[in-house]
Amino acid sequence: MPIELGCFNRPWSEYDYDDALAGMAAAGYTLAGFMRQQKEALVDADSTPEQLEQLKAQVAKHGLAPSTVLGINPLGQPLPEAVEQFKRFIDNVALAGAKYVLSCGTSKEEQYDDYYELIRQTAGYAAEKGVVMTLKPHGGISATSRELLTALERVDHPDFHIYYDPGNVHYYTGESAAEDVKLIAKHAVAMCIKDNTGGQKGDVNIEPGTGEVDFDAVFGTLLDAGFDGPCIVECLGGDTLEDVNERAKRTRDFILKYTG
Repeated sequence: MPIELGCFNRPWSEYDYDDALAGMAAAGYTLAGFMRQQKEALVDADSTPEQLEQLKAQVAKHGLAPSTVLGINPLGQPLPEAVEQFKRFIDNVALAGAKYVLSCGTSKEEQYDDYYELIRQTAGYAAEKGVVMTLKPHGGISATSRELLTALERVDHPDFHIYYDPGNVHYYTGESAAEDVKLIAKHAVAMCIKDNTGGQKGDVNIEPGTGEVDFDAVFGTLLDAGFDGPCIVECLGGDTLEDVNERAKRTRDFILKYTG
């Protein structure tokens, strides 16, 4: 089965959501990922069934399929309440027709133990709903593959997986994703397509393939490990709607060099 390609709405976040979907579809993508649109979450724990049905219809109108929803961090309250809130969020991810929860973990060390327990208590619940629970590189508890492996070991649940993000490894740590991915490749079920320039705390808001991520090496390692999950573009850069749309097209062509 060919690797499916999609886009998050992040590159179009200042425009209307229809503009984002139209840009994705015109560029030839088949999957839509959900982040914030004009600073508002498209899917969260308090979304109503009516809102989610409308969202699904809006995505389908453009010939796209829902893929991935950016996760929430409900920690900072008693763990039982956090678990219940996260389960409501998972319910809504499923109602939106999406397959993956993209968790960013936490950067607060005092929350690490609760984060592992939160995922341990909800990964199986997500699987029952047809949703895959994932963690991406995002600094803190998931800065590099070393921390990702620790998370997999601590959570110790078969329904918890990795959504690899090479640009974030560069951005949060300054380390090379080409080396980092080797430790985690066999656990990756999906990938954020994101580049970086300027090393640690540099710039990820650029067109993939124009920065410092060695995509030849990253894709080579992932594909050798049997990776066949979706690749969803997170960042493109661009100053105008037309510019973003052109970058989306070029980026799809760039990814196709690896995925066929």
